[in-house]
Amino acid sequence: MPSDSEKSKRRREEQNLRALRDLLDLPENRHCADCGDPAPQWASVNIGCFLCQRCAGMHRQLGTHISRVKSITLDTWTEEWLEAST
Repeated sequence: MPSDSEKSKRRREEQNLRALRDLLDLPENRHCADCGDPAPQWASVNIGCFLCQRCAGMHRQLGTHISRVKSITLDTWTEEWLEAST
């Protein structure tokens, strides 16, 4: 049986996932912020923009001191990342 802290963590993760989906539904987030390609699957969580795979690779080459790139689907999003993307 999951502990209260595990339940709380799972509940926060579910809330963050809903918030991320809401962000992706906004018209300005439906395209890559750099090149305009549709349906971005990556984000620069410190800059607060959504990116296509190609542009995410370029952001990664800049270094994490400039752009911290995370996957929309593979990474568990934190409140901090969501706040930067709003």
